[in-house]
Amino acid sequence: RVAAARGREALVAKMRRTKVLDLFEKVETPLCSVLRDMERLGILLDEAYLRELSKEFGLSLAGLQKEIDVLAGSSLNPQSPKQLGEVLFDKLGLSVVHKTAKGGRSTDEETLSVLAASHALPGKVLEYREIAKLESTYVQGLLQRLDPATHRVHTSFDQAGTLTGRLSSLDPNLQNIPARSEAGRRIRRAFIAPKGKLLVSADYSQIDLRVLAHESEDPTLMESFVQGVDIHRRTASEIFHVPVGDVTTDQRRAAKAVNFGIVYGQTAFGLSAQLGVSQQDAGAYIKSYLERYPGVSAWVERNLEKARRDGCVRTLLGRVRWLPDLAAQNASLRQFTERAARNTPIQGGSADIIKLAMLGVAAELSKGKRHAQMLLQVHDELIFEVEKSEVPAFASWVRGAMEQAVKLRVPVVVDVKAGANWQDMQGVWAPEKIK
Repeated sequence: RVAAARGREALVAKMRRTKVLDLFEKVETPLCSVLRDMERLGILLDEAYLRELSKEFGLSLAGLQKEIDVLAGSSLNPQSPKQLGEVLFDKLGLSVVHKTAKGGRSTDEETLSVLAASHALPGKVLEYREIAKLESTYVQGLLQRLDPATHRVHTSFDQAGTLTGRLSSLDPNLQNIPARSEAGRRIRRAFIAPKGKLLVSADYSQIDLRVLAHESEDPTLMESFVQGVDIHRRTASEIFHVPVGDVTTDQRRAAKAVNFGIVYGQTAFGLSAQLGVSQQDAGAYIKSYLERYPGVSAWVERNLEKARRDGCVRTLLGRVRWLPDLAAQNASLRQFTERAARNTPIQGGSADIIKLAMLGVAAELSKGKRHAQMLLQVHDELIFEVEKSEVPAFASWVRGAMEQAVKLRVPVVVDVKAGANWQDMQGVWAPEKIK
């Protein structure tokens, strides 16, 4: 006991010296009980729907396998890097995009995305791999973890699983279900509300970019959020030199990728693969962005200089991420650490905000005046189970509570939707449309 007490005293002293004791005592510690209640409650699953979806995915995989074999000119296991490499590079003569850590020819997602512009096979392999992962990781994973008595699935939240401070979800991971693809969205359809209730989603709108505007104080970026304009359309207008009203869908998509790519330290190579454009064009987009938002460019350099001086970066609430490899001789390691120095204050700041929101919302719900329960946290989104008749009032309240959780130099906005399942949701400002 004496040794344990001394150890705790030493740890508290260290947290006080590094100025993270308040964060530990006022945020992370009380959040433990909030997460415990969420884990115990779980979320309801539509088991019959999942089993039917499993059959559909099985048929899709069989069909894709036939297409892949035809395109390859022989039987091909799309999950085998060796077989795939031989077909792509030796048989079809496609270019090697990059090498693996061991010097082999990579067939990862980024590589296949690049090669898909040259041949149909890589795209079909990507489709196959996505559905295979959804089937094994999510459909079967969820069915295996379903509580037979309650028909609910219970994830575990890890407060120390990421270096940015974001929560992670384990066994099963409910934070990485793809939301952009049709197949991924069909997984979300399996998460449902009990009879007489609806699921309510309260999602911070573009919170990483708002934190970036707050940190960088770039006047153009801040003005966009203050005026409530479409930030991606505004960025597209700036980097493509066209009027806002003339921005095309593809230009807005490219601008959105650049906006978030700046936050995450994305390279021209990565952006080119994501957008399907040349590295030269991707590099030009990034260069144009930084020229149009000089405050962001200045913050990136200022933040990196401070990180080199202090050996760490901090988030809004003072969370520390130590970065000992900023001066590493290995260029790849050094560049990775520089990207971490850039994105940690942004992603970590967003994590700080939603944790504060969770504490405030949970404190109100514990009073028992609102017939609602917090089920999940998925990055910038909170999922609730709410009595159907109370959804409009609850949505109005939770939006205000989350938007006021922290004050930034730009407005904080929360989008609230509701529906019978996680996928088919509509804005609660039109509750009569909710089925």
